[in-house]
Amino acid sequence: MLEFILDKHILFVLMGVMTVLGIISKLIVNVTLKRMVRAAGNMNKSTHPLMRLVRAKFEHACMISDTVENVNVFVDKYLYEYRTAGMKLHSWRRMEKAAAGMCLLIGAAGAALQYVVNGMQDMVLKTGAAGAGLAILVYLFHLTTDENYRLDAVRNYMVDYLENVCLHRYEKTYQKELKVMAPESPAVEFGAVSDKAIEAEEKKEDKQGTPERPMPAREVPSPSTKPEITPPVMPEPYEVPDVKDPIKAMAEKAIGEEIQEPVQMKKEPVQIKEEKKPEKKPEPLAKDVLIRQILEEFMA
Repeated sequence: MLEFILDKHILFVLMGVMTVLGIISKLIVNVTLKRMVRAAGNMNKSTHPLMRLVRAKFEHACMISDTVENVNVFVDKYLYEYRTAGMKLHSWRRMEKAAAGMCLLIGAAGAALQYVVNGMQDMVLKTGAAGAGLAILVYLFHLTTDENYRLDAVRNYMVDYLENVCLHRYEKTYQKELKVMAPESPAVEFGAVSDKAIEAEEKKEDKQGTPERPMPAREVPSPSTKPEITPPVMPEPYEVPDVKDPIKAMAEKAIGEEIQEPVQMKKEPVQIKEEKKPEKKPEPLAKDVLIRQILEEFMA
């Protein structure tokens, strides 16, 4: 088995695979950090998925608690969880160093196997040198760009925008909304006295000696006073409206009118007969008797 591995140069293949993985991981991290630095520098207008997510989460947190106490921790949380190409950014960064270490270990293990199987030969040195050379190559390629510097730049740009621009902008809009919703003169809380009211009361005390009446805001009801308990008042009775079906009410009204019409027709002729009776004139007998008596007395 060992001879098959050494004859097929499987160890060299593994060292090549580790080298390729280290270079690919370095390229992915480099491109990702470059995009993040550009997006964080113009975070207000950036369409980067991480920047949009952080902006939305920050505005939501401000709406709930009006402010974010520690912006650095808020930003670091999303930087640690950021994924690219199916893996976290931190995992890609660790893969670069891991690939360099694996190349060195595979080269050392291959040199040891060559020494055990074939003795001290040139392949022992070649295998060890190949592993060490590829490890150094991957590590030097890792040092071509400073990833920590770029990551710190991204963090600082994001914190600067959220803390110095976005937070103040949200506070201004929130204050404008409060001014629109609140009345012109704020209501005084129970037991609190405004400065102007205190000054006016002090002036009255200086002029008059004692105030006419203490200020209403200072008057605090004592807890010993019992509340007044009034007996319950019964509501006044009211007439209950007659609720009927409108169709039935109209029918009853029409029937009542039909019944009253023949009664009135019967009564009218009786009233006409009574009105046509001639009035009896009083007979003028008493006047003639009086006139005759007066004439007889006058003639006598």
